[in-house]
Amino acid sequence: MADAIDSKKLEYNDDKSVVRYDIHEANEAIPEDKEPASHGGDTALANAPWQYKLIALVTALMFPIGSHFSGSALSAMKKSIKDHLNIDNTSYGVLSAGVSIINTIFPIAGGMFIDMFGSVWGTLVVNFMIILGSLLTALAAKFESYPLMIVARVVFGIGSGLIVTIQESLLSKWFRTQHLSFAIGLQLSISRLSTFLGTLAANPVANATGDWVWAFWLSFILCAFSIAMNLIYALVVKHLRGQVVTKEEVKALKAKRTFHWRSVFKFPIHYWHIILIEFIFAAVWSSFQTISTELVQVHFGTDAVLAGYKASASQVVPIVATPLLGLFMDIFGCRVIILLISAIFLILSSGLLGWTYVDAVVGMVFYSISLAFGPIAMITSIGMILPSDYIGTGLGIYKSSNNVGTTILDIVVGVIQDNSHNQAYTGVMLLFIVLAGIGFVLIAGLWLSQRFQLGNLLEASRKIRLERMKEINNNELFFTKQGLDSYHEVEAKPLNYVYVGSFIACLIVAWVLFFVYAIA
Repeated sequence: MADAIDSKKLEYNDDKSVVRYDIHEANEAIPEDKEPASHGGDTALANAPWQYKLIALVTALMFPIGSHFSGSALSAMKKSIKDHLNIDNTSYGVLSAGVSIINTIFPIAGGMFIDMFGSVWGTLVVNFMIILGSLLTALAAKFESYPLMIVARVVFGIGSGLIVTIQESLLSKWFRTQHLSFAIGLQLSISRLSTFLGTLAANPVANATGDWVWAFWLSFILCAFSIAMNLIYALVVKHLRGQVVTKEEVKALKAKRTFHWRSVFKFPIHYWHIILIEFIFAAVWSSFQTISTELVQVHFGTDAVLAGYKASASQVVPIVATPLLGLFMDIFGCRVIILLISAIFLILSSGLLGWTYVDAVVGMVFYSISLAFGPIAMITSIGMILPSDYIGTGLGIYKSSNNVGTTILDIVVGVIQDNSHNQAYTGVMLLFIVLAGIGFVLIAGLWLSQRFQLGNLLEASRKIRLERMKEINNNELFFTKQGLDSYHEVEAKPLNYVYVGSFIACLIVAWVLFFVYAIA
């Protein structure tokens, strides 16, 4: 391996977002299936043997089951929570925002932690926060304490946001060069299945036991299951790392970590474009889930149990479709086109549920299609356009933008509904349509910009994408082995300071709104 980099062998794109070099002249490449995961840090995980990847996939998929079930169970119990805690829709919006507000910051810190130090045992700490928050939620329900419920959801939120960031970061690092879309598709499928079951089961469990608190005790039990699965993952990965990484290699790797937080200002413009789209769409998706059951009750005059069944249809399509979409994207690409389809179905869903009396299941399925098509396209795109050393940070910002938007929109939705005649949802659904329309225009812009500036990478089919992603990953691996940042010769872009500043401004707005309405 060369000890220094010959600048004559380097080549940059116009925006310097991708760095290339003549790998054959610069160093003698190690065969992919022979290279230990220790060489080059997390960047080399993409070249690890498939038996390791399979174990990482199966165990990591179990991380957030309890978290997703608990979150959706709370949403399904909205009417019961308002009745037992004697609160209005705005107060419920604050309660719902309690999960998202804390995750306007923590996912970024968690993502940076992953990129700098790894995440094996850290996932256990995060899942402990989830189970603690779930326990406090059940106790708050039992004693009918609104203040304790807010504290419980904030504690729960710390863990629930970080665990998804960690999970997506790990999968993106392991499967970056190939099969990334399928891995993320499975992750989203299992997450939606957990959410589906939480929405479906919460009210029937409460009715069957005669105690509404049991919906939250069941959530607590499933969070304990997630910790058990997390522990197995940690023990297995520690064993595997002991086989491929020596103590000396670990020390050497820690001595030349390549992560630098200032490199956030060097992220490509397409990344920030995706973050803006995520900010809008994730806020609508998440806010919709918090009101879906009551929406069916209010607009269609359905009882709580049947409303829960109908609302659970909003989670059905991702359970089946996301792995299939993952396979489709792995073969044919078309990520941005799939994102456009997501926007179209979100607009149709909001229209049907807000102004027609067509069976609610139809609108919920349309929403479900949007939810299936959107996140997988954005998450896998981030895994492709950011260096491996910064995927955790990039996904942390992605998750944080989700929660900033959700916090703001949860409260706005509560205010709009409280000020609507008979607390109807027509105003809320109109807001959703407007936001989805703005998102559609932004996605069309992303399709054009990536086509001309990234050589249509996000739309590329399997053969072209594999060649380019392996080249990109090997380029990054070359720098990492030198102890150099993947962006070490890339200058920060002035426009990126505007993006980061705008993100911080929205974060401040979210916190201000949360405390203003929490105190009120």
